[in-house]
Amino acid sequence: MCAASAFGSAANIYITASGQPTGNCTASVQTPAFFNSAANWGTGAAQIGPGTTVLICGTFTGAAGATEFTFQGSGTSGSPVTLLFDTGTKLVSPYWSGSYGAIGCNSKSYIRIDGGTNGSIANSANGTNQTSHQQSYGVGLGACTHSEVKNLTIQNIYINNGSSSSATDVSGQNTACIAVNGASTGSMVHDNTLSQCKTGVLVSADANADASGDQIYNNNINDIDWGINFGGGDAGDTMLGVLIHDNTITNWTNWQFPTNALHTDGIILFNYATGSPTLTASVYNNHIYGDLGVGSPTGFIYCAQNASCAIYNNLLVNTGHLINGIIWFASAGGCGSKVYNNTIVGINSNDIAITVGTTPCTAPGKLTIANNIITSVGVGFGTYNTAGFTSDVASSNYNVWRNARGASPQMAYNLGGSSTMAGFTGWKTAGFDAGSSSADPKLGTNYYPGTGSSAINLGSDLATLGLSTLDRDMAQYPRPGTSGSSMAAGSPWDAGAFNHDDVPAPVAISAVVK
Repeated sequence: MCAASAFGSAANIYITASGQPTGNCTASVQTPAFFNSAANWGTGAAQIGPGTTVLICGTFTGAAGATEFTFQGSGTSGSPVTLLFDTGTKLVSPYWSGSYGAIGCNSKSYIRIDGGTNGSIANSANGTNQTSHQQSYGVGLGACTHSEVKNLTIQNIYINNGSSSSATDVSGQNTACIAVNGASTGSMVHDNTLSQCKTGVLVSADANADASGDQIYNNNINDIDWGINFGGGDAGDTMLGVLIHDNTITNWTNWQFPTNALHTDGIILFNYATGSPTLTASVYNNHIYGDLGVGSPTGFIYCAQNASCAIYNNLLVNTGHLINGIIWFASAGGCGSKVYNNTIVGINSNDIAITVGTTPCTAPGKLTIANNIITSVGVGFGTYNTAGFTSDVASSNYNVWRNARGASPQMAYNLGGSSTMAGFTGWKTAGFDAGSSSADPKLGTNYYPGTGSSAINLGSDLATLGLSTLDRDMAQYPRPGTSGSSMAAGSPWDAGAFNHDDVPAPVAISAVVK
């Protein structure tokens, strides 16, 4: 295959570490200095500009704290500037920059970073038992709107060793495999493999910035403290219409301690801006599993300050220690949130499936819970509010609620005090789950409902909600009455993330290479 086949019709640039040809970089080869000089960016035939693809080939060994490639200009809609990794291309440093990583962008737009078939970024000496103990990113984007990072393997950004309660290392707490800071409207991070960093994908809209319309999807994330974090800390921060889907997140063992610096989460969303929710997110089709540890675990999905979350079609499986909220809504977070068609599996008789924190929601509404399988937990729903369940829940119905002892779970309020418990009967008396079940959902090893499952035909038809991605189950099998289904509209759905008559696909439970 000739080198030009990797590109479209726009101008192309070839870069190796030495400027000598290697791999598919064979014509007019440049060094990274060419990319990093603003003089080489523009609309000229030999310049980097909208539509240009820059192919990088071979191994690039950076100095400690360096950034190897820094974008000097922007692309346009439909014609981004693309930095493309040739097959086998690697970027390695003792530790990359803590501001812009190995690849950086500052106040640009329409840029694309593409790892190709197996491009990788790594630190070689950063971590608890390593030579260096530094803040570092793999990729760092600052105020770069409509950016895209895909197909990369980023690893060893910080090799933490916090598995023991005596751990004291806090140097890794400001590391991320991919960091998207400031304004990032319309940006995408997808199809990456990310490991050994405090946060897999960090999106921070600080400094009165807008991160609306961002998408994080199809990433495989492990050995982290936080898998995916969306957060804002200023009154003007806006993060609306965020999409987080089809990610696999696991393995918090090395990030449990010290608890004064770290608390373990799968997906965490918050915005300290005041008023109505300034962070709205759809969180769906994610597989989050494993053990959050005993340090300071929060939840597999944590929807906190001023965030409103539509959480659906997720498979959440605790395999280890106690979790006080597999899905957790905290501190005026979760206002108007929805929890639909998830499969939530605990392991501990004290696990709480869905938890609400101390501040009840007033606007734009309370929590709606429907069509979920919640099994092997001690408490199905718990709230820290003292006034009972109606402070937090607008409606709950058509769910399977099953505890770790083979019966219905407890429901609890005043968790921070004397913890008033109400059984399933008391929960129903409060006006919830008249059409729900506490019978065995009979989940198989693939978490599909088996023959005789209480989840089959239990759910309500939610197609009228207009969530097109909910109309198919987690494995993309159409739900009854939706496009592609032979069943009529209004037919009952199954509870949980998977239809019982779906053909189980291996990708539903994806493995992580550690």
